[in-house]
Amino acid sequence: MSSDFPSPFQSGHGVLTTLSCYANAIRSFLNWIMNNASCGAPLEKGEYNTKLHIISIFVLFSFSLLGSMVPVLSSYLMCLRRSRKFIEFVNSFGFGVIIATTFVHIIPPAFIALNDPCLELRYNSIAMVIIVITIFIMQLLETELMIAMTEHAEKHSDFTSFDDPPLLMPKGNDIDSSRNINGIGHIEQAHISADSAALRKKISVALFEIGIAVHSVIIGVELGVTDGSTFTTLWIALCFHQFFEGIAVGTSAVSAFSGLRASVGTSVIYSLTTPLGIVIGILVSSSYSPTSPSSLWVRGTMEAIAGGILVYAGIVELMTYQCTINAEFHAKSKSKRIAHYMSFYLGAIVMICIGYFN
Repeated sequence: MSSDFPSPFQSGHGVLTTLSCYANAIRSFLNWIMNNASCGAPLEKGEYNTKLHIISIFVLFSFSLLGSMVPVLSSYLMCLRRSRKFIEFVNSFGFGVIIATTFVHIIPPAFIALNDPCLELRYNSIAMVIIVITIFIMQLLETELMIAMTEHAEKHSDFTSFDDPPLLMPKGNDIDSSRNINGIGHIEQAHISADSAALRKKISVALFEIGIAVHSVIIGVELGVTDGSTFTTLWIALCFHQFFEGIAVGTSAVSAFSGLRASVGTSVIYSLTTPLGIVIGILVSSSYSPTSPSSLWVRGTMEAIAGGILVYAGIVELMTYQCTINAEFHAKSKSKRIAHYMSFYLGAIVMICIGYFN
C-alpha cells in the first residue's frame, strides 16, 4: 500500500533537505559545546609572580593614599595652602574623574559580566535594572536619613523656643523685643539649615565611599588573579586610576568633614580597599574561574550596584550641588567658571584614556 505522503528519499531534493537539517543540528550542537566548554574553567596560568603581586599591594596603597591626601592636606601644609586656587581646580578635576570612572570603568564590566553566554540569560538588561534600583534606593536612603537625623537634631537642639513672648514685658519694649525674638528665630532656623546641609554632605560621602570601595575591591581581585605581561599593564593603569580616583575621594571628604581625623580616616579606608582585593585575588588565584556563573553574578551585580551609587553621587551630589545650584560657584567670574569646567572635562578625559589601556 502506497502512502499519500511521499518519503523524502523518493527524490534527490528530499535527500538534500534531510541531510541539510541533520548538518545544521550537528553544527548547532557543536557550537553549543564550544561556547560552554570554557564556562567555569579556571584561568590558563602563565608565569604567576607572587612576589610581584605582593609588591603591588603596597604600591597601590601608596598611590591611593597619596591621591586622596592631596585635598585633605591642602589646608594644613603651607606649600599647598598657598596654591588654594590650584586645589580648587584639582577638586573639579576629581569630579570629572568620578563621572568618567562610573560610565567607563564600572558600568561596562557589569554589562559584560551579566550578559555572558555562560549565564544563559534571555534578558540582556539585567545590569541596567540593578543600576536603576540602586539609584532609587540611594535617593530613598539619603532622603529618609536626612529627615530622621534632622528631626533628631531639632529635638535635642540647645535653642529655646521663643514663639511665645514672656508674660511680664514692658510695653515700651514690645516692638524691640518682638524684633529680637524674631531675630533669634531666624538664627535658629539658619542654624538648623546649616546643620542639615552638613549632614547631607556626610551621608552622601558615606554612600559615595561605599560605591568606590566595592569597585576598588573588585579591580583588586582582578589584578590579584592576573599573571604574565597582562599583569604589568593592568598594574600601571591601576596606579593612575587609584591616584586620580583618590583625589575625588579626598575632595568629597574635605567638603563633608571639618575635622582632619574624619578626612584622613576616609582616605585611609579608600586606600585599603584595592589592596584588600589584591589579597583576595592572590588567595583564590589557583582556583578562580572568571566564567563560572557564581563569579559572573557576583562581579556583575557588585559592579552594577557600585555604578548605581556613583551615578547618583556623581550627578546629584557633585555636579548638581557643587556647580549647578551652588551660589558660591555662580558668584565666580566667567573665566574662573570656564577654568573649572575645563578641569572637570580634563578629569573625565584622563580616566577615559586610562580605561583604554585598562
